[in-house]
Amino acid sequence: ETGAFVAAFRRLCGPLSALWTEARSTQRDDELLAIARAHRLYGLAQQDPFTERAANKPRGYAGDAVMMDYIYSGSAPVNTTPTGAGIFAATTRCATGLSVRYRRALLRSVIDETASQVHGARILSVASGHCRELDGSLIQHNWFEGEVVALDQDALSCAEVQRAQAQHRVRVVERGVRALVGRDSASQDLGQFDLIYSAGLYDYLPDAMAQRLTALLASLLRPGGRLLLANFLPACSGRGYMEMIMDWHLIMRNKAEMLALCEGTSAPVADCFHDPHHNVVYVDMRAPGAA
Repeated sequence: ETGAFVAAFRRLCGPLSALWTEARSTQRDDELLAIARAHRLYGLAQQDPFTERAANKPRGYAGDAVMMDYIYSGSAPVNTTPTGAGIFAATTRCATGLSVRYRRALLRSVIDETASQVHGARILSVASGHCRELDGSLIQHNWFEGEVVALDQDALSCAEVQRAQAQHRVRVVERGVRALVGRDSASQDLGQFDLIYSAGLYDYLPDAMAQRLTALLASLLRPGGRLLLANFLPACSGRGYMEMIMDWHLIMRNKAEMLALCEGTSAPVADCFHDPHHNVVYVDMRAPGAA
């Protein structure tokens, strides 16, 4: 209320996450959630369009592509209240927000590396969202002769990719992960790829589904192809605020749990690492053979 939004958020996040961890471990999470939702801080936080969108889920789930655009742009919608804009500046620039921005930069660099090293490179983005990592990448140059396939089940996200990348070699496929891994797999028409990545999908997949998808994606790699998967870590900062105030729940995994998803696939793990903010774990897999 004094306008010290970033300082307030810094003061709030650590203790709130600690309380939430304790409540979940002692089966008192429903009790703590009721306390939080009745607190006036909850109402103030809903003035933040980032928080409010997660809580209300206009597309049926939190963490949609519009929310990612909020993080990338750092610009609140024009009708946001001054309090909401202040909270927005804090929530989209906290450590988890920085991890999302780092993730986009990492993906863009991997895309550029593939496009520059492999003639006619084929790239697949699984649960692509708005595919903002393509903006400013080498695939937007006229000399790029390959193809990017942006696959997502959200029709609105697919339409935005179609609009934003209309001048480039990007093919949009409106399809969900269940269709990909189903008995009659809908992956046959996709072909083989030099790079496959999935930035935010694994945060929502149960282990069994994630294992099946990982094996399928590995099988779609060309010789020497690369599969890059990301997942938020259980100890990520801001988890208490995300789950208690934003009603944004993820399936979080540590390194060992991510590596377990990759066991028995056709592409060995080349690397497994955290982002610099220690909120996201990445698994980098490489198919045998020369790129």
